[in-house]
Amino acid sequence: MTELARTNRSRVKRLPKRGGYDFETVAAILDAGFLCHVGYVIEGDPYVTPTSYWREGDHVYWHGSSVSRMLGTLETGTQACLTVAHIDGLVLARSGFHHSINYRSVMLFGRAHVVDPLHRPAAGVEPAVFREDPDAFHSPVGDPEEDDHVVRPLELDRA
Repeated sequence: MTELARTNRSRVKRLPKRGGYDFETVAAILDAGFLCHVGYVIEGDPYVTPTSYWREGDHVYWHGSSVSRMLGTLETGTQACLTVAHIDGLVLARSGFHHSINYRSVMLFGRAHVVDPLHRPAAGVEPAVFREDPDAFHSPVGDPEEDDHVVRPLELDRA
């Protein structure tokens, strides 16, 4: 099993036995979802943007409009944080103070970069859309559509 790097920033601090850093666990959580939240900072203010994503190998990809604030900011090399969470169950107790949620989550840190259109994985956004709707592409994505979208990857090396 390949372990992803742990840092003081990424290490689970409360109930650390519940944390897992092996690639297979992280990949399974990522592969089970399609909505992530990408965090970044613009001029000292934090932002978090929900978007669809997909994983190919040791990279997580997401796309958006080529004129979006998020993608424009990440293009400058700003640090990013990508999170995915799945609720597995609610734990209800007599007292609301003892309620809890069973969940699986991944938090990734790094810098995103632009994917060269000629080297986009599996034709850019198609893997994400095919996951949600296998009949979505009756014809290949055209150049004007690709010009409107930018694909960003984040390497899975720290979780």
